[in-house]
Amino acid sequence: HQIIHDILNMYQPFLTGRPPPPEPPAGDDAADVTPPPGDDPAAAVTPPAEEDEEDDQGGCLIATAAHGTELAPQVQLLREVRDSTLLTTESGRAFMSAFGAAYYSFSPQVADLERSHPALRQAVAALVAPMLYALSVVEAAEPGSETDAVLYGALAIAMVAGMYVAAPAAGAWYAARRLALGIGAEGRQGPA
Repeated sequence: HQIIHDILNMYQPFLTGRPPPPEPPAGDDAADVTPPPGDDPAAAVTPPAEEDEEDDQGGCLIATAAHGTELAPQVQLLREVRDSTLLTTESGRAFMSAFGAAYYSFSPQVADLERSHPALRQAVAALVAPMLYALSVVEAAEPGSETDAVLYGALAIAMVAGMYVAAPAAGAWYAARRLALGIGAEGRQGPA
């Protein structure tokens, strides 16, 4: 149940527009958690642990936590696509700027959750595997080529959308249609 509580707290800023309540400190430090007057508790955000290990472009926090190390081949693939393809073009840099603003708004919390919950770490590693496959096509882009960055990037985005949006939606539609028609798992129509 703690993982559900952690996930809800992580998404509270998106749902309410307010930062999550501060976690009460453990042990002897629990005496006074009131910030000094004029201090903004939301401004006292500590950087993620991986920040020291990452380069100037930012880190692949969720993938690093899911695979246990920034040296994992999956994390290296993400870095390679970012550094050798996306950041070598104007359109790639613009994409990474917009993506980074969104990604780093929630990725430190997700990475912390992964480190705290091994089952979540395994689930995230499994969930990002298809995305890694889709992003691997971007490696075929010629570094510095705007056309390649846009075309291969659009192909990767279409593949990701197909795997994470279209395929589940089609499966849900198919299952709902079978239920509406009264067709059971055996393929026979049920009683009318």
